Amino acid sequence: MQPAKRVAWLFLQLGAIGPVSADYLFTERNWAIEAHFPDAPKTDGILTPSPQGDIKVQRFYWEPASEHYLLARFEYPLAFRPDEAAALYAKSFGDLLKSRPGEVKGREKFALGPYAGEKMTIAYRREKTVREVRFVLVGGILYMMNIERPEPGGGGPRATVFLDGVQVRADLMDPATAAETGRWRDLVAGRFRVRYDASRWYRDPADQEAGVFNLLRVDQLAEAQFIAEPKPLEKDDIETSVLATAREGAESVSVKKRGKRVRGAIEVTELEFEARVEHATYHNHGYFYSGPEGTVQLRSWAVASDYPGVEGDIAELLDGLTVAGVAR
Repeated sequence: MQPAKRVAWLFLQLGAIGPVSADYLFTERNWAIEAHFPDAPKTDGILTPSPQGDIKVQRFYWEPASEHYLLARFEYPLAFRPDEAAALYAKSFGDLLKSRPGEVKGREKFALGPYAGEKMTIAYRREKTVREVRFVLVGGILYMMNIERPEPGGGGPRATVFLDGVQVRADLMDPATAAETGRWRDLVAGRFRVRYDASRWYRDPADQEAGVFNLLRVDQLAEAQFIAEPKPLEKDDIETSVLATAREGAESVSVKKRGKRVRGAIEVTELEFEARVEHATYHNHGYFYSGPEGTVQLRSWAVASDYPGVEGDIAELLDGLTVAGVAR
């Protein structure tokens, strides 16, 4: 990871979270867990690359001379489902042991409220320390609880109090509610917002252009593009512009459906059309708008033969578009 990227993201996170409260109660609005540190923790943020984009790791830690207390939140580009938790724990423990090998003394399940987690005890001979690491998945986000202390029994009662004092926030005690809340992500550009299901779609890591967001379905049977500009079109209506652009790169374009939809405060144009490109036919479905709020295109497509199987996910994605109106 490039140092500049880490520093920029760290400053962003520090500006958002503010100072830890004076009684060292750890509670943050975007975290599902709460805890008490023995003393005021430090904090940082790390971006770790993955095939679907950066994993955002936010950490709070307290490190006296011979002990290490840590809480970490891992936000993946893809939101994990509850049935994927066991595989995620196995991978996380595997990655942890690769980065810092040690002797595994035990691994077992544990419960954090209604959520099933796993914990591992690791001994490090050279450092003469013992480390307990716990992972738990809440609302599609992975949480890590960690303490390392001298053996035997370093840290005394406060180490046990720290781990046992971690709890799930009261408003996320219902796993179904947490899973529903945790699977959504937002893309925002000016007055345009797209909310998408991050268990089915992820943003293309290759995105570089401002105001252009490309999304890939997890199985890559469908793609989508969200383009937002702050100004309205200077000529032509939005439908004419969209179809003219489509025809520039296609052998043929045929419109299958026209309509209007209300998204937020604005009525947008709905278009379904098929475009033949390099001897393959792609079914396109999108919402389009140009006016005082700017210009937006949210379009998704799939090979025509695959479209019936992904139509529901595409419709849900399109309905995640909202437009904030301006005074007329």
